[in-house]
Amino acid sequence: MAYPPAPPQILKVRYKLWFPVLCTVVGGVLALVGLLNLMVGNFTVGIVTGPVLLLVGVPSFVNPYLSYEPATGGLYMHSPLGYRAATYGAPKGERLWFDGTNLLRIKADGTQKRVNVKLSRPEEIAPVLQAVTAAQQQAR
Repeated sequence: MAYPPAPPQILKVRYKLWFPVLCTVVGGVLALVGLLNLMVGNFTVGIVTGPVLLLVGVPSFVNPYLSYEPATGGLYMHSPLGYRAATYGAPKGERLWFDGTNLLRIKADGTQKRVNVKLSRPEEIAPVLQAVTAAQQQAR
């Protein structure tokens, strides 16, 4: 009996902790103030923006900020709600490059664009940067 092949390793990186905490706390306060104003008879924009920030903040505690597939060389940025928002790397015909400080994507025409990893946790982005560095060493 043969075992099915192991799924490819996917490196997932979550948001820094301050981002979901800030969205959740501000969203909760805005929703509460908006609800209190609505009970008094006033309408404030907090009754709308509060739940929207809660909708962004609560799932971003567990949903990834980005994921990297070393097998394909694809880097996928995710929205706070969890679906893939952007694709970088080999699936789009680009190369990912780490120059020691910035993660860059080099497009087919040679232009370079930085990939924003400022919202990612440093301890979780380090293995991704190591995998990108290993892939660019193999490409040489």
